[in-house]
Amino acid sequence: MARQLTNQRRRGRRSVAISLQHIGTVQFFRLLGGLLLLLFAITCIATAASAQDYILGPQDKVRLKVYEWRASRDEIFEWTALNDDFAVGADGTISLPFAGRILASGLSPTELASKVSVALMQRMGLGRRPDVSAEIIEFRPFYIVGDVENPGAFPYRPGLNVLQAVSISGGLRRGDQGARPEREIISGRGELAVQYASRASLLARKARLEAEIDDADSIAFPPELTSRADDPAIALLMDQERSIFEARRQGMQTQLRALEELRDYLDKAVESLESHLTFQDRQVALSQKEMENVAALAKKGFAAETRKMEAERALVRAQSDRLSAETSIMRARQEKSQTEIAILELSINRKNEVRAQLRDTQAQLEELEARSMTTAQLLSESQRVAPQTAAGAVGKVRPVYMIVRTGTDGSTKRFQAGETDAVRPGDVIEVEIPLDAFGYGAPQLRPSPALDMTIDGNAGIAAEEIN
Repeated sequence: MARQLTNQRRRGRRSVAISLQHIGTVQFFRLLGGLLLLLFAITCIATAASAQDYILGPQDKVRLKVYEWRASRDEIFEWTALNDDFAVGADGTISLPFAGRILASGLSPTELASKVSVALMQRMGLGRRPDVSAEIIEFRPFYIVGDVENPGAFPYRPGLNVLQAVSISGGLRRGDQGARPEREIISGRGELAVQYASRASLLARKARLEAEIDDADSIAFPPELTSRADDPAIALLMDQERSIFEARRQGMQTQLRALEELRDYLDKAVESLESHLTFQDRQVALSQKEMENVAALAKKGFAAETRKMEAERALVRAQSDRLSAETSIMRARQEKSQTEIAILELSINRKNEVRAQLRDTQAQLEELEARSMTTAQLLSESQRVAPQTAAGAVGKVRPVYMIVRTGTDGSTKRFQAGETDAVRPGDVIEVEIPLDAFGYGAPQLRPSPALDMTIDGNAGIAAEEIN
């Protein structure tokens, strides 16, 4: 066990996010090309923040994104054959085009991305490593067996504990229908725990979106979250939203700065072209005067006809150059106008996008609060009925939870767990109710610290009510 924890800590210290490289800064227009690569990195920050410690295993599905900045062409090359979803096989590997088979089991998503990047560079003979990100899109399942309503495999979700896993499987199985209220209490507690976690996530997201709309420098989280900042799950939620907020703000500032620099460049280009146009006006005037003088001399027979034709050609060239200068000025002014429109549209589109996300988040919160009120009322009713049902019980017992867990080294261990203990992907949860519990009442339920909260002021769901 100690050796396994030591190995995991070493992996954690080696885990680094795949950073983008080679943003061109030699010329201004390369900045615009490199900007797209920066935005690609920003989209991966949230994923890296939430899954950097997760260790991959068979049945996990990851989404790879591979891009390469080619400075010689000022372009970003997309590896379309690799930008896809891949499943970790039973042998712990994934098979990738160009890179071959990569051992993913035992690695974090960040470590996998780094390994794929190195493999591509070596196999394809590249001068530098391409930029790779790995995002978990489907966790491997957990399994629950024993005295539950619906034993089997279920999709894993981050932050899952034993009580929530029992709720997902339909709650405890009872031999006596009279014990149904106690089963409903367990199911209701698990459902409230899931709803609470979802509510906390939505509140953190709402605070971040409101900060983006207000162009604030930081996120003002609601007291419901800040008062529980010592809770690791709540602290992680707030840290993730801060990372997303900072990344999106920096991305927006980078885009605006690039467009503003382009506008300033076009201003200087217009000034230079206007100076050149003044010179062309003088050149046309001189050519016009010279042609008139040569024409007068030719009329009197003092100049050859060829001299007159040369003067006319010089005038035509000067007029053509002046027209080209005028066209260049108009084009530069048009590009400047388009740049100013792009600056305005960037801000407006960003605001509209954030407002739409905020509306969706608010709607999800309202729906969740309505469900929580219903769940709390059902739970309260079950708690009221349960003592009457269990009044004649010979003894009150608790379900026994055992977890069978396979380590990264292939070793398996089996240990007893509590309701609030964390469940990992691939775990097998064994639920057993002692035989004397069947027909004699319901198991005595332990208080669940994770539910020590109030879902909504109108719902009035306090910790005492849940316990």
